[in-house]
Amino acid sequence: MSSLKKKIATVASGFALVAGSLLAGAPSAQAAGTCASDALCIYDGSSFTGKKISSRSTNSCFLMGAYDFDWIASYKNNLPVEAVVWVSHDKYPWFREARTFPAGGFSSRIGIAGLGGEYYDQVCMGNAKPWG
Repeated sequence: MSSLKKKIATVASGFALVAGSLLAGAPSAQAAGTCASDALCIYDGSSFTGKKISSRSTNSCFLMGAYDFDWIASYKNNLPVEAVVWVSHDKYPWFREARTFPAGGFSSRIGIAGLGGEYYDQVCMGNAKPWG
């Protein structure tokens, strides 16, 4: 194999490893049900029903507008870190902390209408902060 082909193969396999590791911790949208023992699960229905977004990351954020989801009505946080819901607004700083989901915590009915329901709202786990 030529030197150029070896370099291309090395770069391609490096990209594959990076993409695979990102996907392993990426949030996913799925039908409500059980929550993995190492995940944060948020639901748009009370009592852990409706649509669900789950994430196994312990130091990242996800944008609520990227999912077909109403607003957070219940949650289970089986992560070893807290998760924070940051809501966007039109004044600096562009985000404010709206609700914290403690490690090991859950609520079958949060009771905050519209929580995380705006396009730019974010949920951040661990030490991660929203962009802005």
